Amino acid sequence: MRIKKNSVPFFILFLIHTFLIGLSFYKSKNKKETFILLGSIMGFSYLLEFFVLNLFKAYKYKPKVLKNKQMDNIFGAFLSQSFFIPFTAVYFTITKAGWKKKLFGSMYFSIVEMIFLHLGVYKHNWWRTIYTFILLPICFLISDGWYYLITKKHVLIRQFSFFLIIMVTETNLFLLLAILRKIRFGVGRYHGWTEHFIITPIYSITISIVTFLNFKKQNDGLAGLKVILLDACLYQIFCKSRILKIKINLMSYILIKTVMVFIYGAYRKWIFGEKELNNI
Repeated sequence: MRIKKNSVPFFILFLIHTFLIGLSFYKSKNKKETFILLGSIMGFSYLLEFFVLNLFKAYKYKPKVLKNKQMDNIFGAFLSQSFFIPFTAVYFTITKAGWKKKLFGSMYFSIVEMIFLHLGVYKHNWWRTIYTFILLPICFLISDGWYYLITKKHVLIRQFSFFLIIMVTETNLFLLLAILRKIRFGVGRYHGWTEHFIITPIYSITISIVTFLNFKKQNDGLAGLKVILLDACLYQIFCKSRILKIKINLMSYILIKTVMVFIYGAYRKWIFGEKELNNI
C-alpha cells in the first residue's frame, strides 16, 4: 500500500514517540504505575481536545489516512493526544528530566507544529504556536506531580486516574467503531461527523462515570452486570430516539461491553492492588 505524502510526518513522529514510551517502560521500576500515569495524561489530553478541537475548532489535522475529512481530522488529533504528547510527558517524568529538557520538549513540539503548518498537514484556525509552547511545560509538570502522587498511593488521585483510564478506553472504542462506520451519533435525519464527535465524548464520559462509580464500590460480577445493563438501556434509548445510528445489534454490543467490563476490572486491580481493594 502506497503511503500518502501527508501521512509521512505523522508516521515519523509515531515511530519517534513509540521509541520514547518503550524506553520509558524499560527504565520504569514500576510498570503498572507508569501505565496509570500514561492513561491519566491521555485522559487529560482528551478532555482538553474535546473543548479545543471538537467544540471550538482551534486547528485542523490533515494526515490523509482516512477518506472522510472530519474523520481524518479526528484521527490526527488522536495521534497527537494519544501518542505524541502523552508519550513525551511520561518519558520526561520517568527519566526525571529537568526544566531544560522540558523546555527543549516544548520547543521541539513548537518547531514540529511550524513544520506541519508549512507542509500543509496541519492548519491553525484561531490557535497559535505560542499557546503550544506555553501549555506543554505545564503538561510536563502535571505529569511529574501526578506520578508522584500515584507512587504515594494517594487515594483520590488513583480514583481519578481510574476514571480517566476508563474514559480513554471508552473513547478509543467509539473512535474505532466510527472509523469502521459501525456507529454514528447525531440529531435529526442526517447524522454528520461534526455532531458525532461532539456527542460521543459526552456519551463516553457518562458511561465512564457510571462504570467508575460501580467499580469503585466493588469489583465483582454484580458491578459489571450493572454497567452492562445500564449501557444496554442507554443503547436502546439512543437508538429509539434516533440519536444513535449503529450497525451492531444489541447482543453484539452487549458482548463488546462484557469484554470491556473485564478490562475495567483488571484496571482496578492494577491501580489499587489486591490488598487495597477492600479499603477504598
